[in-house]
Amino acid sequence: MAAELHLPAFKRVPFKDSIDILGPDFSGAAFALHIRNHPGDTGSPLVSLTTATAGTQGVSATYDAAYVYDDEGSTAPATVILVQIDEATLEALALNNPTSGPLELSYDLHITPSGGVKFVAAYGKFTIYPGVTI
Repeated sequence: MAAELHLPAFKRVPFKDSIDILGPDFSGAAFALHIRNHPGDTGSPLVSLTTATAGTQGVSATYDAAYVYDDEGSTAPATVILVQIDEATLEALALNNPTSGPLELSYDLHITPSGGVKFVAAYGKFTIYPGVTI
């Protein structure tokens, strides 16, 4: 089942966030994440991310057999998916009108496991806040 997650981003800094999935190892999977104005929009996405090396723009994943998932120190195997969007990509997106308001967009993350069937792992709002510091 897909998780509904709100992802907040800020202008003038790169975006990095992780989505953690307990259980299966998706480190060898293919990833696709699109950001659009609204769900169901067609045509070119505002931002299109695919499988990438950690530390570069895109989606990467690592598998942790002893992932700590709560404050009590409980562990379980998990895939940690890192989503990274460079500052220049966010800067190229138009701000909301008025520019002092956040820009609410939509995204979803597709995972295609090696030898498996593609599925939606996460979806929701991708909100870009204008920030203050230049």
